[in-house]
Amino acid sequence: MTLSATVFDLDETLVDSATTWNRVFAAVATRHGEPWTPADWAAIQGKSTAHWGAHLASRCPGLTPESAVAECVDGMIAAVRRGEFGLVPGAADLVATAVELGPVALVSASPRPYVEAAITTFGLPFRTTVTGDDVAHGKPAPDPYLLAAQRLGLAPARCLAVEDSSSGIRSAHAAGMTVLAVPNPAAARDFAALGLAEHQATDASVAAKIVDGLLSRR
Repeated sequence: MTLSATVFDLDETLVDSATTWNRVFAAVATRHGEPWTPADWAAIQGKSTAHWGAHLASRCPGLTPESAVAECVDGMIAAVRRGEFGLVPGAADLVATAVELGPVALVSASPRPYVEAAITTFGLPFRTTVTGDDVAHGKPAPDPYLLAAQRLGLAPARCLAVEDSSSGIRSAHAAGMTVLAVPNPAAARDFAALGLAEHQATDASVAAKIVDGLLSRR
């Protein structure tokens, strides 16, 4: 089936936010008297908001999952507005290429207030945005990508998903989308997930060329 739209992940696919997320998690844990370790970070990477909120609350007795999420989101919004991180190199051209070829959507596991702050700050022009707040079952379940296709008015098979994480690749594939993986280091080690991606790129600039080739065939 011909591809007509592009659906992007946000964190580490388009914005270089991982280091800042980790710093914010550590700051929240420290504020509540607990250390934040590399093992903690590894345990939550690519996971849903519900997962990392529960994990942080389990480490910090003074937090509930809801308050953990709220504190982290506030920290990330402040970091966005202070310019502590930016777009991944080549991401602006990648999105611009996709916009020229069809509708563009965003599917992020992150909470909506942070997502909206990021896309506003960086001027990312999405037709529709699905966040972790919009679905009961987040990545790697197919629900977020299915909702994005529904909002675009397209069959999932007509959408190209651009993802960096194993959970995101699995989610988009389960929804029936063609997947272009631009894998982060953790995903690069997950060969089973990468095997679900029809296309791979080493960076956003290479991904832009692949998007151009795939959607220009309409």
